[in-house]
Order: sequence, then C-alpha cells, then structure tokens
Amino acid sequence: MFSFLINKLRKNFNNLLRFSLVGGLGTAVNLSFYYLGYEVVHLGINVSSILAFMAAVIHNYLLNHLWTFEIENKNRPVSFKLFLLYLIGNMQGLLINLMVLNAFVAFAGIKFHLIGQLMGIFFGMMSNYIYAKKLVFKK
Repeated sequence: MFSFLINKLRKNFNNLLRFSLVGGLGTAVNLSFYYLGYEVVHLGINVSSILAFMAAVIHNYLLNHLWTFEIENKNRPVSFKLFLLYLIGNMQGLLINLMVLNAFVAFAGIKFHLIGQLMGIFFGMMSNYIYAKKLVFKK
C-alpha cells in the first residue's frame, strides 16, 4: 500500500508541482479580488469570496489547461465546455472555502477575514486537484 502511494506521487509529481504553482498564483488572484470586493467596494465576505473564486477559477483553468496538463490536452483547445466542467468541479472547493471563511470569522472575528479566506482556499485545493486530474484534464 505504501509503495503504491509513493509510485503514484512520483508519477504525478510534475503535475502536482505545476498545479500547486498555478494554485499559488490563483490564490494571489483570489485574495486580490476578495480584498477589492470587501475592503474597497464593501460587498460583504460571501459575495467578495464568490467573485474572487470566479476570477481565480478562470485564471487557474487557463493555466492548468495550457501548462499543468499540457500533455493531456495536446490536441484539445481551451473550450467553454471544459471550462464549465472545471467550474463545476471547483464548486466543492468554493463550498469548503465559504464554510471555513464563515466559521473562522465567527470564531476569530471579522477583523481576521483575510486569514479565513486564505484558510478556505487552502482547504479546497486538494479536492480541486483530484477533480481536475481525474475528470477535466484526463488523457
């Protein structure tokens, strides 16, 4: 069992590394849009989080399609159909994000909302990777 997991990790290391780098950039996109929505436009934490999620999903889909999973997508152009599939898959990440954000704000206070948003992003990442790898960008 342990050797099976090690072999899977080795086989997927480059994709996981690229996915993490794209996710890191996507986190920056998400936090930037979240901050603008909440601090500048005063939309509230949930609306700001959803808008930030959409900006990050568009960003991440394009980079994951063109770079992370470039081998899997060799003969498939960027498409609205694949984007919708990617978006649907990332909805569980949004739900996780909103639950963590709201729980953190309820516990720590609104003053720490950015930390709650960052924690929500982190907790949604692995489910997003598994979904993208298995369903959206499969060979």
